[in-house]
Amino acid sequence: MKLNNTFILIDAGGISKSVGWKKAHEVIERAVNGMSWPAGSKKGLVIPRIVRIKKGATYADQDGKTLVWGGRKDLTLRNGVVPLKLLFRNRLKDAGWNSEEPLSLTPYFQKIRADKTLAQVFRYPERRSEAIQDPLHEGVGDFDFWLRSAEGFRTVIEWETGNISSSHRSLNKVCLALMGELIDAAVVIVPSNKLKVHLTDRVGNIRELQPYFYFWSAFGRSLKRGLLAVIEVEQDALIESVDERDFIPRGEDGNAFRLASRKIKTPQARKRAKPSA
Repeated sequence: MKLNNTFILIDAGGISKSVGWKKAHEVIERAVNGMSWPAGSKKGLVIPRIVRIKKGATYADQDGKTLVWGGRKDLTLRNGVVPLKLLFRNRLKDAGWNSEEPLSLTPYFQKIRADKTLAQVFRYPERRSEAIQDPLHEGVGDFDFWLRSAEGFRTVIEWETGNISSSHRSLNKVCLALMGELIDAAVVIVPSNKLKVHLTDRVGNIRELQPYFYFWSAFGRSLKRGLLAVIEVEQDALIESVDERDFIPRGEDGNAFRLASRKIKTPQARKRAKPSA
């Protein structure tokens, strides 16, 4: 895989020139550039193009069996995304990074409510309901990857090849962590426009996030210190194939599940796909 671009959306306090950021970015770049498919290949990330199998056309399933597609709509073969995240995770683990690390924002929220000055700036919407007053939910989930360097520089990474809405949540989550001064730098990694079309449908991607760059950059003016970067990644090459064994395996949830259900992983789909004579 290759790292196309690093977009610095927030650079409060000149973090981009710091040794901590430069070291973190170098590790990320090496991890991305070292990713390959098939795993261990010397050619980098080489994946099949998206392909649509028309009714009556043949393709090979994960077991190597040749099938004839018999559905009313074209069968779409795309690459999955979970193995990509796992490849990235393994490379970061080798570099000493932690994965799925919780970072609680509760202390920061408590500080806001206790400080009268901050409470005026970050005021919660007024409640109009006289019904049950549930406590405010303030959990934001774990970060994909986290590293505190020997010098104390704190970096989090969100690998975003999930649904595009997940990319927005991740960017908002890291902004909260920056606002709470819990981290020094945050990175969100997303596919390029040339990569995303060959992956599971509706994944996060650079093109759909770019219009919001101005919004997150404007937020950065309220920070004294912190860096936010969006990194765009892309495949090294594409191949032509109608053999599922060449594609990166897909998951069984969300859009990946809906695509898989059109194939041979459910009884309904099996009826539409017939072995060739």
